[in-house]
Amino acid sequence: MKQVKKLLIPAIAGIIIFSGLSLVAGPTIIRDNRIFDLAATPALGRGYSLSTNTFQSTCLKDVKITEPSYDFDYTFESMEKEKSTRRRTSVGGSIDVSHSMFNVKLSGSSTTVDGNTLYYHNVRVEINMDTYYASVDESKSLLSDAAKTLLLNNDIPGFFHSCGSYYVRSLGRNAKFVSVFTYMDERSERNKEFELQLELAIKGFGAQLLSLMGGAGGGASTSIKNSFESMARKKKLTITTKAWGLGKSQGATLIAYDLKTYKAAIKDAFISMQSPMTGRVTTMEVIPWVENAAFQNYIKLEEDVVDDKSGEKLLLYEKKHILNLNAEYLARIERTERRMMDIYYKALICRQIISSNWKQDGNFMKGTADLKIQNNRNANTILLSELDLELTQEKIDKLLEAESNFMYAKEGAADCMKKIMRGGIFKKSWRDIPVCRKLRSRLTSTVNEKIDDYCMPRLAKPKGK
Repeated sequence: MKQVKKLLIPAIAGIIIFSGLSLVAGPTIIRDNRIFDLAATPALGRGYSLSTNTFQSTCLKDVKITEPSYDFDYTFESMEKEKSTRRRTSVGGSIDVSHSMFNVKLSGSSTTVDGNTLYYHNVRVEINMDTYYASVDESKSLLSDAAKTLLLNNDIPGFFHSCGSYYVRSLGRNAKFVSVFTYMDERSERNKEFELQLELAIKGFGAQLLSLMGGAGGGASTSIKNSFESMARKKKLTITTKAWGLGKSQGATLIAYDLKTYKAAIKDAFISMQSPMTGRVTTMEVIPWVENAAFQNYIKLEEDVVDDKSGEKLLLYEKKHILNLNAEYLARIERTERRMMDIYYKALICRQIISSNWKQDGNFMKGTADLKIQNNRNANTILLSELDLELTQEKIDKLLEAESNFMYAKEGAADCMKKIMRGGIFKKSWRDIPVCRKLRSRLTSTVNEKIDDYCMPRLAKPKGK
């Protein structure tokens, strides 16, 4: 019995070690604000760094994708006075479809026309399309020639620098086409009869509309159509449309000025939503390169490596784990350094713009020091002179000095990077290198608030304009 226990302990320990390592490997699903920035471009097969949330080069060529699936939702409903109008997509994220977004009058509000009180009523029509299961088919998507050459030359840091430590395996997308129909009525309550006719007209259910109106035959159908169009004009029916995440379809038009052109716009919008390559990204699956079969085929991890502490040979999965940890850490170092230099160059250019536009012989021209500068992120403003105080030559020089100290001072980032790469990027974790452990507390997002928020400077618009 004791012998059995002795045999089981190493086996269980191995399972625990393997399980612990697998927690940091494998796919990661992202469905938050990291992927909602429209300035970034997630793409299948594109490199990605999880620790810095940055996209790198696409290191797969001729990317083949699996057959995607679609969820389709069509909604026709009144927009009541107090009803919540923020719509969530089925796979994450939300889009505002409020009255203010569409610049339409609030349902139930009134106006006077020719001495008569008329009330506004809104009807929302929405097409919502979610695309998912659009994934890279790794069996048919090969590494690019340049990426493959880096691995064959054992330039692993170069590969991760260009391709990231992860790549985008699958994307979920959402496209939305929303219209608000606004009509005016003498009653403060919504006109259910008119809204029903509107819905049937939009959906093209001519037979049901004809039946409801008690007519028959082509002439009656034409008469009903003309009657509805006449009613729509009388009620001053207007159409306001917004769309998100649509693809470009040749010959398609989304401009509607009556029900006929609106139905054509819906058809074109529906077609443009069905491409798996279009739509706002709502979910993203990323996977470490070390899990990719082609990557493993070209990289050379067969070399025996002995753990300094235990004296035992590292297993292949342990080397992959170390490789991934080091790749992410190097990415964090590089991003911190790039961020520091970005602030420095931003400050330089910002100072040049102020000098050329609002200064003469080093001094502010008359009336310019008190000009208000608009915040690039929100509605706040500061005086131009206040921003100028952040851009003195002494302060700008300190920004460059801070970057130099971070990278090249004794036990700086360059020293850490050198020890990781020369020691073998898959042989020893940065956690076992003293200089790298000390560096960890300095790998923060370096931000100069005023430079970030107000450079490059633009004048704030006067209130009321």
